[in-house]
Amino acid sequence: MPNTGTRPRQARGVMTVGLALAVTAGLFTAAPAAQAISGESAAASAHAFTAQLHIGEGEAARGCSAALVHQQWLLTATSCFASTSGAAVKPGKPALKSRATLGKQTLDIVEVVPRDDRDVAMVRLAEPITTVKPVELAADAPETGETLLGAGFGRTRTQWVPNQLHTGEFQVDSATDTTVALTGQNGASVCKGDTGGPALRRKGAEVELTAVHSRSWQGDCLGETETRTGAVNARVDGLAGWVKDVRNRDRSHSADIDGDGKADLVVLRTNGDVVVHRNLGDSFAPGRVMSGGWDRFLTWKDLGRLYFADVDGDGKADMLVHTKDGNIAVRTNRGTHWDSGKHWSGGWDLFLTWKDLGRLYFADVDGDGKADMFVHTMDGRVAVRTNRNTYFDSGKVMITL
Repeated sequence: MPNTGTRPRQARGVMTVGLALAVTAGLFTAAPAAQAISGESAAASAHAFTAQLHIGEGEAARGCSAALVHQQWLLTATSCFASTSGAAVKPGKPALKSRATLGKQTLDIVEVVPRDDRDVAMVRLAEPITTVKPVELAADAPETGETLLGAGFGRTRTQWVPNQLHTGEFQVDSATDTTVALTGQNGASVCKGDTGGPALRRKGAEVELTAVHSRSWQGDCLGETETRTGAVNARVDGLAGWVKDVRNRDRSHSADIDGDGKADLVVLRTNGDVVVHRNLGDSFAPGRVMSGGWDRFLTWKDLGRLYFADVDGDGKADMLVHTKDGNIAVRTNRGTHWDSGKHWSGGWDLFLTWKDLGRLYFADVDGDGKADMFVHTMDGRVAVRTNRNTYFDSGKVMITL
């Protein structure tokens, strides 16, 4: 199979295959990324979770497809993000400027998290998509002889860059632990631009994501002389746990950041940004970055952890930085950012993970509007160290749980 794309009926182009990978026995030949499923046009509202990817700029630009599996995460093919054919893809910010379009929304792709055992990657959007329902991942392996529905924004028989989703049926020929071999039915084929697009199993009135397009023969795709409609997809059934682990690396907090008396949503992103979503009463506003460089504070086991509480009593939550050396610094809320901070306490290196000596909390205990420090030790004692404006005092035990 030379390329990575497949087409559905009447071969129009829906599945994007991304970079075609060379395979043994000359089955697949290397092909440029971005293939599409040449099949029938999908209804406007069908499979709205399928995204069109735009990777790179100018003459080097290429297209791929993807599936929304969480409001801010897409599942696609890692090969789509290789800077050159066959190049390794590192986790983090895409090497090339990358965007994703779902419906009428186009958002930047800000992070790529590849798997190391198959052509699959999670990619994070700059903002959540709230108008589209994500697709669920299949739990069961594809079975030989079953029919999957392929979808993508790739090349069709007659179009180089279609802006409409196309779909087609593919029969499962065989499967390994990480891949599934398919053959397009009724002229369906995976073409350039389809790479990363979804292969779906019908489940009652719904569908579930079974695999993503990886490489194909590109039979009958525009510009190709090949007639074979076979393709190899990367399996994603059974990856729900990995998907959850990836998207849950962000850490969320609630605190009144803007001083309006309502708790806002504060998110520490995996790229180290601290993003604040203001509380609008019935929704949270799009995020605004107030600080950066905190990526090594996500797990609490690397450099430390962050807390958010109003320490100076001005009604706006400050940032408390608890570093691995046990020090706690307070970075004051300046409206649009937190300042460089001052040291307030030390000796808390065994309170970072909650599994050693205990855990810390910050909240106003004495009613003066300024957050105090709770020290909850492993023996059940809860002590409160009162906020003295520039430090927390030695405290007293208030209860044993």
